[in-house]
Amino acid sequence: MLILRPEQRLALLNDLRARRNNELAKMICDELLSQANETMKNYDPDKIEQVVFEVIDQCHSRDIVHADQILNLCYIRFITNADVFSMDAFSDLLNDDLMHPYAKARHLIMSFFEINNLVKGQ
Repeated sequence: MLILRPEQRLALLNDLRARRNNELAKMICDELLSQANETMKNYDPDKIEQVVFEVIDQCHSRDIVHADQILNLCYIRFITNADVFSMDAFSDLLNDDLMHPYAKARHLIMSFFEINNLVKGQ
């Protein structure tokens, strides 16, 4: 029987998380470059990858795990060049323990599009 020590289990878990994050980051980078090429050509490829990993880490630290939501939050980050996770305007939403992480991400995304519509006067 194979018995894993706690530190071995943690190392395997960390490796699995890193692989998943790498796969997710590659998928997001490919999607950003294909769907938002005009926006993304203003960024260095290394910077794109760095920001995507940063957003993934911020999302995972708040239990936001759905790839589509993380992709949308990456879009917002590149379009606005603002880190919504550190903005005071969204701190109440992000720190609300009663709201599900999926709902938090959805509200962040919807807020961005609503603010865009207000700016455009729609």
